[in-house]
Amino acid sequence: MQGCFSFITWSLIRRISFALSILFLFLSAGLIHGQSAPNKTMPGFKFLRSDEDYTFLKEDPRKSIFWNRIKYLSLGEGSFVSLGGDIRTETQVLRNEAWQAGNHDVALFQRFMLHTDWRLGKHVRVFGQLKNGFTIGRNGPPFFLNEDALDVHQLFVGLEFGNSTFEIGRREIRYGARRLISVREGTNVRQSFDGLRWIWKKDKHQFDVLFYAYNPQRVGVFDNSFNTDQLLWGGYWVWNAASEEQLNFDFYYLGVRNNAPSFEAGNLKETRHSYGIRHWGTNGRWSFNNEAIFQTGRFGDGNIRAWTISTDTYYQFPGKNKPTLGLKAQVISGDENPEDGTLQTFNPLYPRGGYFGLLALIGPANIFDVHPSFKLSFGGNWQLNLDWDVFWRHRLNDGIYFPSGRLNVSGQSATQRFIGHQPGVQLGYAVSRFMEVEASYFLFVAGDFIEEVSDGKNFSQFGTSINIKF
Repeated sequence: MQGCFSFITWSLIRRISFALSILFLFLSAGLIHGQSAPNKTMPGFKFLRSDEDYTFLKEDPRKSIFWNRIKYLSLGEGSFVSLGGDIRTETQVLRNEAWQAGNHDVALFQRFMLHTDWRLGKHVRVFGQLKNGFTIGRNGPPFFLNEDALDVHQLFVGLEFGNSTFEIGRREIRYGARRLISVREGTNVRQSFDGLRWIWKKDKHQFDVLFYAYNPQRVGVFDNSFNTDQLLWGGYWVWNAASEEQLNFDFYYLGVRNNAPSFEAGNLKETRHSYGIRHWGTNGRWSFNNEAIFQTGRFGDGNIRAWTISTDTYYQFPGKNKPTLGLKAQVISGDENPEDGTLQTFNPLYPRGGYFGLLALIGPANIFDVHPSFKLSFGGNWQLNLDWDVFWRHRLNDGIYFPSGRLNVSGQSATQRFIGHQPGVQLGYAVSRFMEVEASYFLFVAGDFIEEVSDGKNFSQFGTSINIKF
C-alpha cells in the first residue's frame, strides 16, 4: 500500500511540475515579447540565485513592471520579500553510452526550482528554495543525479553585522573556478550542503570559514535528510590585489571526511586535506586562471599524497563579435600502485558537473588533458563555442573517474595511456534576460585505453535545452 501511494505521489508531482513548466514557458514568452524598454536595463540573474539582492527596487520606477513586482514585495520598515524561479527543459540523444555498442537512449530532463528571499531589515535574511527534477524516457531506475520528486534544496538564515555575515542552514556553495566546490549544474539535480559559515569582507579582501555536511540527494518526496557521512570544512581567502579584476589571488584550505569514497585502491574511509592557490585576472585582451592544489591525509591505514596543476589562458581578438581563443591544460595525479599503502589519486571533492564539457564522461582524477577552444558572439544575442579536449591517463595502474570522483572504469588490467578525444560545439541564443535556448553536440572518440577495456565505440550526445529564470 505504501509503495502504491509513493508511486501515485511521484507520478502526480511529475505531471504537475511538467504542466507548470509548459504553462510558464508560454506565459513568459508572452511577457518577454511585450516587455518595456526600462525592464531590459535590469541586472541579469545570478548563477547562485541567493547572490541576488533587489533592495535597489525600493525607490526604482522599474518596480511597477510585472516581473519586478515579485522581486520587491514590501513588508514595511525596510523589509521585503522576493520571489523567483528556474526552469530547465533538456533533451538528450545518446549513442553508444559508456562506449558500449547499441547502448542508445533518448531522454527528456526536467528541472523546476522556486525560491523566496526574505530581507528583514538590514541585518536578517531568510532564503528558501524547493526543487523538483525528473526524467522521461531515460533507461534504468530513478537516479539521484537526474531525479528528485520534491525537496528542500536550500533553507538558511543570514545575520549581517558590519563587515561580517553569519549563515546557518542548507545552501548551495561555490568557490573559485569551481574545481573543488560547486553546485553541479551540469546534472539535472544540483547539490547543496547543511551547515554554517562566517564571511568577512573588507576593501579587496574576503575570507570565509565554513563547516558543512554534504546533503545526499534522494529521489523521493522530502527525503533529503541531514547526513554526516561526508563532512567539509575549511577557510577560503580571496584577495583582489589590483583594480578591475586585473590581478587576483585565492588561498585556501579545505578538509573532507568521506566514509565511502570510490577509488581504484578501494572504498576505505578517507580524511583528506586540500591546500590550494589560484592566480587569476585580466591583462588587456588576455585573461588567465592558474591553480595548484596539493592533498594530504589518511585513506584507511594509509597516507594520501595527491596533486593537480592547471592553467587556463584566453585571448580576445578585436571586433564587435568578441572572438576568443582559449587553451586549457592540466595534470591531475593518479595512483602509481594501489597496493603500496599511499593513495595518490586526486579527489575533486564536489566539483562542477560536466567538468570537461557537457558530455560528463571524464572526471578530474588520473588525467592529463589539453583543451583548446574558440568562442564567438554574433547577432547581438548569439554565442558559438567550439572546443576539443584530448585525454591521457596520468598513471597506468589507475582507472578513469566520473566528474563526481567515483571510479568509472578500472585501469589495473590495461596497458594503454591514451583515453581519447572529445570535440564539441555549443550554440546558444539569449531570447531575453528571462530565457536562453541552446543546442550542443559532443563526440567522444575512443582511444587505445577505452578500446582495451570496453567495446570501444565512439560515444555521442546531441542535446537541446531551454532555460527560464524569473
